[in-house]
Amino acid sequence: MDLRQLRYFATVVHEGSVSRAATLLNMTQPPLSAAIAQLERELGVRLLERHSRGVDATVAGEFLAREASRVLAQVDELTTEVRGIGSGRLGRLTIATTSPVAWEILPNLLTAFDKRSPSVESEIVESDDADVIDRVRDHRAEVGLVYCTRTQHLDRLRGRELEVALIHREPVVIVMAADSPLAGLATVNLTDLGDERWVVPTTDGGFPGLSAHTRASWEQVGIHPDIRRTVSSLNTLVRLVAAGMGVAMVPASVRAIAGLDLRVARLATPLTPIEAAVVWRRNERPSPVLSRFLRAALASDEPDNLGPSVARHHTDVD
Repeated sequence: MDLRQLRYFATVVHEGSVSRAATLLNMTQPPLSAAIAQLERELGVRLLERHSRGVDATVAGEFLAREASRVLAQVDELTTEVRGIGSGRLGRLTIATTSPVAWEILPNLLTAFDKRSPSVESEIVESDDADVIDRVRDHRAEVGLVYCTRTQHLDRLRGRELEVALIHREPVVIVMAADSPLAGLATVNLTDLGDERWVVPTTDGGFPGLSAHTRASWEQVGIHPDIRRTVSSLNTLVRLVAAGMGVAMVPASVRAIAGLDLRVARLATPLTPIEAAVVWRRNERPSPVLSRFLRAALASDEPDNLGPSVARHHTDVD
């Protein structure tokens, strides 16, 4: 007894006719009748009562038809799930990210990803830059999203273990409280902020992140602010700035969460943009779900460092 026989038999019982079942199965009646007869011989019982109007199932046949329908439904469901997992339409993905990525980049990326893989379950873990890298490296996340001064710098630091690709560039801006004397300015000179209180991200063991970008920018224009506070979370940083604790330099996507208590000003002399990067493990073939996520992340026109399994010139899976 195999799945083909079960499907044939269940169709015959449902239709109440061998000829109608044969038409539905796109086959002729003789081989279908032979298959049912073979099934009866294998089981050693009569499954069908034949009469002039067609066929009726015996008690044993009714039981077999009911159970066959259940088994076939499970097989169909299993087939759908296997195909979904194999194509990346089903599965689970753990994404490690830093808080500023979640301001704008991550929502936009997940929107694009969900269009291709709406049934994938995703777990978002928010942490600091260095921990995001560690989570990916230690198999606690499949992929990570971070801001860095230069993707190539991050690639050199982590390149032996991780693939690193640029997904986004954006300018840095200055944020301040709504009641700050600078709040009415659309643009500010960084050189004018040397005497301001600053709130800056914590330095993460040499990670080329926003803290390094901020300090390099001070050196570039020759200011040496009196740092009053360092924080590990940029969400906390923004809240402290909004409460009047100082000014800070953050990615321009902060506008996505800026409210009435926070003002954003462009720099009169633009600095080097900050970059957002996606990282994943180098020595593993990406799962179908991760491949789809990477395709969504790398869909911009930014230059990148890609492996062949996720190169953008490949045709996307629908």
